[in-house]
Amino acid sequence: MSMSSSSRQQLTSRLLALDVFRGLTIIAMIVVNSPGTYGELSHAHWEGILFADLVFPFFILIVGVAIPLGFSKQLTDSATQRTLLKKVWHRAVVMFALGLIVNLLYTQFEQIRVLGVLQRIAIVYLACCYLAIYCSIWQTVKIGAGILISYWLLILLVPAPGIEAGSLERGHNLINWFDQFAPGMLWRGAWDPEGVLSTLPAVSTGIIGMLMGHIVMQNRGQLYTTSAKLFILGFGCFATGCIWSLAFPFIKQIWSSSFVLATGGIGAMILGFIVWYTDIMRYRTGTYLPVIFGANAITAYVLHVVIEKLLDWPLSGTSLHALYQQLAHSAGLSGLVSATLWVLLFLSICTLPVWWLYRRHIFIKI
Repeated sequence: MSMSSSSRQQLTSRLLALDVFRGLTIIAMIVVNSPGTYGELSHAHWEGILFADLVFPFFILIVGVAIPLGFSKQLTDSATQRTLLKKVWHRAVVMFALGLIVNLLYTQFEQIRVLGVLQRIAIVYLACCYLAIYCSIWQTVKIGAGILISYWLLILLVPAPGIEAGSLERGHNLINWFDQFAPGMLWRGAWDPEGVLSTLPAVSTGIIGMLMGHIVMQNRGQLYTTSAKLFILGFGCFATGCIWSLAFPFIKQIWSSSFVLATGGIGAMILGFIVWYTDIMRYRTGTYLPVIFGANAITAYVLHVVIEKLLDWPLSGTSLHALYQQLAHSAGLSGLVSATLWVLLFLSICTLPVWWLYRRHIFIKI
């Protein structure tokens, strides 16, 4: 039986877990992007998965989850599909353009970086929307698996000038080599962690999110089943990713196939747990702040970049961030304590504008 429009709306409004997961991801992104972070709050130099490496995949998972929940009810006729595609393209273009604007805060006009976080999200969103419109969910899953396998075989079998096939060295592999053909500046000088070819497996991350969304949608009113299926999906992806990592290591900066499965699996298990916590057990402790951030996720992301730059803006020869570091050093605080206090302060400052928007029921959507 197909789900009516009202049923879908009731489902998405009833599942607090989706808003909490989205908000926690944004909060985590702000924390790991805070100046001066290190250890688990920094990204792995190359191989491996640290806490910070989970955040971007979770962001893409959320995009994937929202697609079947948000507009699959509109896919009933070709006229509706055309209208929907116009909206999809509009959102993707706006998000990509917003990514360019955010990048300008880090660089300059003569050094514009075309690639980036929001740009990758826009491309993945566009690709996943087309899959949702023209393919069944199982066809989409097969495409996602095909992308991951093909990506691995591409790296394994195809050499590049001066680079042997199968090389996975940082900055010295086929994926990083291909980035030289991308327009604009590259974040690592000769290559980019949000590069061209590594966007392909990121689409598979979005597809895992779409599968999570279908689980939520198809098991409405059966929250225990929803939670259990999300956990089973997550554990299966995570285990497969761990096994695959023996041949194709976890490498976020080229978005390796094992990295896709492991991080997607962790995200699915976390969402399954949050469904149990918020929607089955009805616990509300710790959910208010994530809901605030989740209500204006993209806005919160852009604002945290702006605030970060303002705190590093030189005033009378020094910035507020530099002044804080001087005071922390004078007080004899350890590096860990100083960094922790700064992260908490930075998060608190970022909370103020999104809290103001939430209290006034202002939700900025693309």
